[in-house]
Amino acid sequence: MGKKFLCALICMFCLSLAAFAQETTAGVQGTVKDPQGAVVANATVTVSGPALIGKKTATTDSAGNYHIEQLPPGVYTIQVNAAGFSQATQTDLRLETGALPSINITLKIGQAEQTVEVNAEAQFVDVTQSKVQTNVTQEILANIPKGRSFQSVIPFAPGARQEPLQGARQDRNSGFQIDGASDSENVYMVDGVNNTNIQNGGVGSQFKQDFIQEVQIKSSSFEAEYGGALGGVINAVPKRGSNQWHGELKVYYNSSALNANDPCASGFTSSNGGNANMTSNGGSVVCGQRINPTLAPLDTTARLDGTPEYYVPKKDNRHIIEPGYEIGGPILTDRLNFFSSYVPTLDTTRRSIKFTGPNAGPRTLSNSYTQHAMYNRLDYRVINSVRVFGSWNY
Repeated sequence: MGKKFLCALICMFCLSLAAFAQETTAGVQGTVKDPQGAVVANATVTVSGPALIGKKTATTDSAGNYHIEQLPPGVYTIQVNAAGFSQATQTDLRLETGALPSINITLKIGQAEQTVEVNAEAQFVDVTQSKVQTNVTQEILANIPKGRSFQSVIPFAPGARQEPLQGARQDRNSGFQIDGASDSENVYMVDGVNNTNIQNGGVGSQFKQDFIQEVQIKSSSFEAEYGGALGGVINAVPKRGSNQWHGELKVYYNSSALNANDPCASGFTSSNGGNANMTSNGGSVVCGQRINPTLAPLDTTARLDGTPEYYVPKKDNRHIIEPGYEIGGPILTDRLNFFSSYVPTLDTTRRSIKFTGPNAGPRTLSNSYTQHAMYNRLDYRVINSVRVFGSWNY
């Protein structure tokens, strides 16, 4: 049976602490100056972008500094207005999760109707933070081969690698080392919530890759709030609605036709927790080794074992179909956005077995399950300084 989990409704005000906010959002800061290099106080800085509901504004202080937070990952435009100066516009500013770049702007003397536009296609280097992190953005996720869970992109970070022996016994693909630390020493965050398995470490609940906007891997020098992480911090940021409608219909198909025979990775599990394979003659099997009763059977009187042998089992006929959708957009423009996605997993395994004895004959055994996965989110702007959201993961 597939495991199902239900995460409680999560709501938070955007007036929360900056350290928490930067786990799912970004920010921007800087200084506004005039052509002679003198700071400009009381200038109005406005940030806007498709991922942001409405706009966010700030006023420079007496030192000409501004600071704006709670910006979802995306592309933004910064506009600066001040009395006696032309409007300055910075376009195509791409912000990743946890980024806080310093964008300094120089105003030119002129009329308010004049606009000086600067294109920011080149990526800015964030010199305000010392943590070592790698951001796997949506553009990368959409164009690279990857697994069906966000952990599959962890090896993109320097010093991180997949280590199968560190995963759970039932899943050899979920163990990851970061800078030599074991998987149990990592911290996993999803949508700002700690998703680490309390008992054994590693990820607590799987989260579909289809629901992810960006994955952030912190390798070292991260914030003190993650003092329990001796390895790294893996932060999955889910998708959200925007002021532009977007969506897609999708289907994934995975077949065993091209899979190799791996007796240790069988989908059937033995009573002792190890992987096992069924055989047509009733012999016991663990990872391609069995006692064949048709040769020299077990002799309990003489205390003799049966005849052991290695073999390659017949490959099962297995296929996995994952149809789904995602859609997001504004319910009320600049006020209420929503996002919804549903991707179920339909997994079927068939095995043909030739039985002997009274009921001899070939038979086909099947094992199938359906696992549901859904993510929904609503973002609401009460006022510019108060924004709330609710998300539900099933």
